[in-house]
Amino acid sequence: MDERKILPRWMLWVAVPSIMALTAVLWGTPFRLSPVYYTVMILLGIGVLRPRLSERLQRLPGPVWLRYILLGYAAVVVEESLVGTLFTLAEGAGPLLWLTRMTQFIAFNLFAFSGAIWGLGFAYGRWPGLRHWHFWLAGLWGLFAEQTLVLLVQNPIAGLILIAPNMVVYAIILAPAMLSLPPKPGTPVRIWSLPLAWGIMLVFSVAPVLGLMALRGAYPDAFPACVYIAC
Repeated sequence: MDERKILPRWMLWVAVPSIMALTAVLWGTPFRLSPVYYTVMILLGIGVLRPRLSERLQRLPGPVWLRYILLGYAAVVVEESLVGTLFTLAEGAGPLLWLTRMTQFIAFNLFAFSGAIWGLGFAYGRWPGLRHWHFWLAGLWGLFAEQTLVLLVQNPIAGLILIAPNMVVYAIILAPAMLSLPPKPGTPVRIWSLPLAWGIMLVFSVAPVLGLMALRGAYPDAFPACVYIAC
């Protein structure tokens, strides 16, 4: 698998000045550690792109699809643990709140990422060639999930700053699961397969998101406060 298809190196160069600009914009706000988040995620992404990682992941025991699903959710847990840790540091809080913040963000995003994980898995199984479009499928999903394009209309400068970092982060989060899938011959990807795959991710997201909304309404303390993730 060509690592450049997962995370194009040129996009990393675009993301770096964006993160620097984000540092200046968010300085002194409750979200001031967000640039640290993006920096750490990019460093993790460089590790994900190490040669032969795909071969190692494919040698893990267990059925292929179970391995794929577990790696997908494991990546979410790692990423959201980082989010919870940084928010705790920004608040200057102690270990108990740190544990609370981590579990809140993990709980929220296990639901929020389910559609992307299951939907991409279904699409990759149907059209194996989509693996070569991973960055664009995952990255554009990130812009949708983070409402970056909406922000682009409301605040063009902030939206432009966040496009590259959000695309890179989502490609990295979903990369280990995709890399665990063994290569499989298939027909060439047609251009219509890309929006169809994205639509499959959207369909697979409906039930988890509805469940998340219901649980968040019934048990608000189990999920991040609205100041962190809009209700």
